Amino acid sequence: MHSTLRNCLLAAAVLALSAADDVKLEGNWRGESKCVDARSACHDESVVWHITPLPEKPGPVSVSADKIVNGQPVAMGTLQFQYDRTNHTLACEYAQGVWRLKVDGFDVQGTLTGTDKTVFRRVKLKKEE
Repeated sequence: MHSTLRNCLLAAAVLALSAADDVKLEGNWRGESKCVDARSACHDESVVWHITPLPEKPGPVSVSADKIVNGQPVAMGTLQFQYDRTNHTLACEYAQGVWRLKVDGFDVQGTLTGTDKTVFRRVKLKKEE
């Protein structure tokens, strides 16, 4: 096979895998957000995260989080996370600390580390079908 054609096919395959990866990430993810320090004012929560790509920017995604109270979603806010396709990780640094999450198929797990560098929350989510 001609090397130029082979390189074009390889590039197309990489783009197809990247697009498929984005599709897997996009959607609703349900699970739990647990407090690490029982002495804090933090509360364990059932949560739903809504992940959507930002079409104008490759890489970042929008994450809107709801906690579930009495069976109803209560909006917690929206953050922009950077998605690393190579390592399958999501990260977001903001005023309260840094979220670092690992995406493994239909599972996401990770932590929120506070500005003082201590782990504040652990989150485990499963993608809704």
